[in-house]
Amino acid sequence: MTAVAEPEAATAEVVPDARQRTHWLDGVRGAAALFVVLHHMWLGSWPFFPEDRGPVWLGWLLYGHLAVAVFIVVSGYSLALAPLRHGGELVGGLRRFIRRRAWRILPAYWAALVLSMLLFVTLIEPSTGAGTATKSFVVHGLLLQDVIGNVAPNGTFWSIAIEWQIYFLFPVMLLLALRFGMVRVVLLTAGIVLVAHLLAGTDTVLSKINNVSPQFLLLFALGVLAAWTAHGRAPRPPRWALAGVAGASAAGLVTLAVAQGSPWMVGHWFWVDVIAGTGFAALLLLLSDSRSPVRDRTLGSRPAVFLGSFSYSLYLIHGPLLALAEEHVVEPLDLSPLAHFAVLLVLVLPVVLVACYAFFRLFERPFLTRRDFASLRTLPAWTLVAGRGRKRAAAGEELPVYR
Repeated sequence: MTAVAEPEAATAEVVPDARQRTHWLDGVRGAAALFVVLHHMWLGSWPFFPEDRGPVWLGWLLYGHLAVAVFIVVSGYSLALAPLRHGGELVGGLRRFIRRRAWRILPAYWAALVLSMLLFVTLIEPSTGAGTATKSFVVHGLLLQDVIGNVAPNGTFWSIAIEWQIYFLFPVMLLLALRFGMVRVVLLTAGIVLVAHLLAGTDTVLSKINNVSPQFLLLFALGVLAAWTAHGRAPRPPRWALAGVAGASAAGLVTLAVAQGSPWMVGHWFWVDVIAGTGFAALLLLLSDSRSPVRDRTLGSRPAVFLGSFSYSLYLIHGPLLALAEEHVVEPLDLSPLAHFAVLLVLVLPVVLVACYAFFRLFERPFLTRRDFASLRTLPAWTLVAGRGRKRAAAGEELPVYR
């Protein structure tokens, strides 16, 4: 896809480290994924959502939804880095971009869908009818679970559909940004998202607009703007202003949570996400400063980057694993809520992390290191199967033919 560069940014240069992997972003992803896991452990211990009946000092775990807002902002930021290396253009156009995005997220997602569905219909909700399960499987397989009603086999899959749909709008954002500037694109996106939210408040078929969480499109655009700004294609606000926006966002969320209560917050996710996403985009821009030793010692540390390396797999399958542990291990112990949470934290969480890492090695990592089906043939498992086939052929055994 080609586009006309905006005149004022035609000579802008990308900072030298734009071509290198931004490891600290993995730390952000890992922290957000772990927050979601802790949130679901909290829900299993105090199952009164959206009411907060747990200890005050654990009340922040009720808001695991905000981690999804973080993921969306980070997605916008990280996906903007590659075009920024080429003057803001999406090299290869829409087809290449969608193909690469599909190769990145769909294999692990589909594997997680199969695993989640099997666990759901056999161990978690065995009373699920065949028709219901089939519809859910097809809807989720097509990434339409946010627009078609279904029974969810995995509570985290809803956000994958939303992000996938946003991908198709990303090239449009880039085209408009190169023509009019990214700041104007964000303002335009904000206007469209606000109108969509207002229409969703009407007593018509348009009320279903909120099912696709339109605010996440704005958060994605804010992430793109943060990358655009960090690499010199938009005016960079002073650090004190960015810190002020991030601090005001955090203070505003805490104030609302205390003054209005968690049911109100959950009932107003649109505005809560917008506030949180704006603050996090400002924080992300602050963190993008190469002179950030604190960032490198925390988010860029080896444990944080390692956790972030399989954060997608952790996000995808921790839900059914926790549900199994809840139903078959922890609940029979009949513990107090706090003891229930402690058992999940100390005993179950390490097992879940190991299982998710194993899932990552099997179903996600091969598609990170290999970019097409031909290169998948170099996988040890494929080589092993192919080797057995050659031995069988040499022995004169007839091999099956797949068409």
